[in-house]
Amino acid sequence: MKIKLYSLALTPLIFMACVSSEPKQEVEAVKNVTTQKVETIKNEVVNRVATVAPKSVSSESSVSFIENKKVLEKGMLHIDTFMGSMKPTLKGLLESDSTHVTAMGACSSMARGMVDDYNRQINGVKIRRTALKYRNPKNKPDSADKMVMDEFMSKQTFKPLVIELPNEYRVYKPLKIKQPCLLCHGARNDMSKEIVKMIDRTYPKDKATGFELGEFRGVVVADIKK
Repeated sequence: MKIKLYSLALTPLIFMACVSSEPKQEVEAVKNVTTQKVETIKNEVVNRVATVAPKSVSSESSVSFIENKKVLEKGMLHIDTFMGSMKPTLKGLLESDSTHVTAMGACSSMARGMVDDYNRQINGVKIRRTALKYRNPKNKPDSADKMVMDEFMSKQTFKPLVIELPNEYRVYKPLKIKQPCLLCHGARNDMSKEIVKMIDRTYPKDKATGFELGEFRGVVVADIKK
């Protein structure tokens, strides 16, 4: 799949001059020419942005929410393939361990290894997990991730979203809390003492508890290089 992209980066222009030894007339002439060039460049940039910038770009946001069927399908293919390989493993661990401590450890650590293994097998696409209330510091969201998850939270939607960044596309699949998730992500008073101890020992800065059934949990992301 080959996706063409035309993007525009705006870079501040800083002009400094130290010409105290030149005649005043020449200094003024240089300043006038410089000002004219800056205005010309600025007008060209404004015109180009007005022509090519996506309509969905917000002046208050640094991410562009776009509709791109091919990118969405590619991202969801990898996300669903990865999640499809992970679910049977977690389900088996939940069924085999009544304390669910093993399953909790798998969700936090083994899943990370499964992500790395999956990413080593593909080129141009990277799968990862992140959340606003994350457990593993390695899954901490960046600013773009936060904006997308704020969108999910504000609109209470669970439909995938696609954004465009200068060097990549990102496909986000939102996840909601299901009953098994509450074993490790519900109210701490409702979780087993073994799981609470494991969380406190392994992730002392954990943010991923206190969820309720059906609540937005986080996202699985496919980063697709342009």
